[in-house]
Amino acid sequence: MNTLARQLTFFAPAAVMTAWATVMLHTVASGRINELLSPMFRNYVIACAAALIAFSILYLLLFQPTQKTAPSFAPTGTLRQLGRWLVLLLPVIAAAVFSPSAFSSTTISKRLDPNASYQMPTWYDKNKQVAQNVMDTDPSQAAPVEVTDLIQLGQHPDQAKAFADRKVRSVGHIMLTPDGSPKLIRLIMWCCAADAVPVTVDLKGSIKGTFQRDDWLEVTGTAQFPAGKDGKTTPVINVDTITPTQEPDEPYLSP
Repeated sequence: MNTLARQLTFFAPAAVMTAWATVMLHTVASGRINELLSPMFRNYVIACAAALIAFSILYLLLFQPTQKTAPSFAPTGTLRQLGRWLVLLLPVIAAAVFSPSAFSSTTISKRLDPNASYQMPTWYDKNKQVAQNVMDTDPSQAAPVEVTDLIQLGQHPDQAKAFADRKVRSVGHIMLTPDGSPKLIRLIMWCCAADAVPVTVDLKGSIKGTFQRDDWLEVTGTAQFPAGKDGKTTPVINVDTITPTQEPDEPYLSP
């Protein structure tokens, strides 16, 4: 029994490091990483998982248990030993099984700023290229756009004027602001899910339907860019249709 106790104590650190590495790799392989971390940081998760596995192997190769590694395995110590393992492993299991898959409408509403559509990052060249690609789409077809594409277009008067009255289709959640105005919402993830903030475009026309607040919806309509009282351009979609759709591969947008 003493040998078993020493072996359990010795292998515990390597087992826990390997367990965390397994959770990280499972998160990447299952696609859950898309809901938790910005694309620019995802490779670091794989690197960290590989490092944990390497450290576990190194630990097993370089260290050997001694007679004094663990206390005597007394008859009353079995439950105590099991408790030590549970304390280490239960958080790992909980992180893998019970982590939320996405933010709910409650989280969005708590973070929603009435001026959120203007709280945009400084866009990289690739984002500007995306906006240009939207401009270059076939005018006879509904252009597939993100909420951020419309906001980007609205920040440039020439582009907004050229793109106005074009048919578009965009995916997101629909929510009502405290004043009752409907908005199409997506979350921008800067680093990880904890710092995601909502960005919006206004919706006009009928938005009635059987959908729920947390449903993913595709909105088809006409894009417009009216100037507000403060002179800022507010992207608007005059709604034609609203249909349920699948969650995007990237549920959160990133700058």
